[in-house]
Amino acid sequence: MLDKLTGMQAFITTVQTGSFVTAADKLGMSPQMVARHIATLEKQLATRLLNRTTRKQSLTPAGCQYFRRCETILKAIDNADREASGTVEVLSGTLRVNAPVTFGRYALVGFLSQFMARYPQMNIELTLSDEVINPASENFDMVLRIGELDKNLRLATKPLFAYRLIVCAAPQYLTIHGWPRHPSDLNQHECLGFFPWPTGLLHHWPFVSAKGNTEVKVKSRLAINDWGALLEAALQGTGVLIGYEKGLEQPIKKGQLITILEDHKIPERTMNLLYDPSRKNETRYKVFIDELCEYFN
Repeated sequence: MLDKLTGMQAFITTVQTGSFVTAADKLGMSPQMVARHIATLEKQLATRLLNRTTRKQSLTPAGCQYFRRCETILKAIDNADREASGTVEVLSGTLRVNAPVTFGRYALVGFLSQFMARYPQMNIELTLSDEVINPASENFDMVLRIGELDKNLRLATKPLFAYRLIVCAAPQYLTIHGWPRHPSDLNQHECLGFFPWPTGLLHHWPFVSAKGNTEVKVKSRLAINDWGALLEAALQGTGVLIGYEKGLEQPIKKGQLITILEDHKIPERTMNLLYDPSRKNETRYKVFIDELCEYFN
């Protein structure tokens, strides 16, 4: 009699990968053996779990329910094994992560450094880009993106934390040009523009306050496609800068930049995580996401 737990694993892996051949490769057995395990499960349950075609397998209604139950059972067994061996906190393997350039460079790397120090057996491959990436086709485990996502994107998404922007300027700039007290004052100031922003945000800065919403048309005589270069321009006293609050913590703490218009906030945007839904129960996924949210909240 075939082992039922192995049968459950063969069933789950087939559903996740979409084929007997890919599941067999992942499990280290032949496609025929994978099919045999699933057929044995169906015989024991007296019900069909998969609809089989020449190209792929799809779940039956009973198969959907059984799939969820199997995931819970196998996860509980895995956790029990980890607890018994004392390795519940030991994470290993590689996570391939894709994130926006500015967020990755000035905020995410700080988190990754601490994460890897806590889990020395974990490896991270971080790729920075501002294009919308499909994790499956581009071979990424996780993709972080800011703001609204394309509704036609067929991926699992998880809202993470608020992406907060603040307005600041160097002390020497404020000494020469004065201190803006209201967003409308920015009409009289040099405002640094960031190319990857949508055209509207490049020339019109939105603000919200207790008194309502305000949108200001700003001059951006200097616009750059790299936020690091834009930050350097702000540090040199070239103009007023909008930037991610986590990326500006150190310059502000050192007094190199000063936050302005604190009673008027730029509307928050949500950071979203895009991922393969079949991986959501992996321990390293859960730990990474939980600690990511804790770090940035």
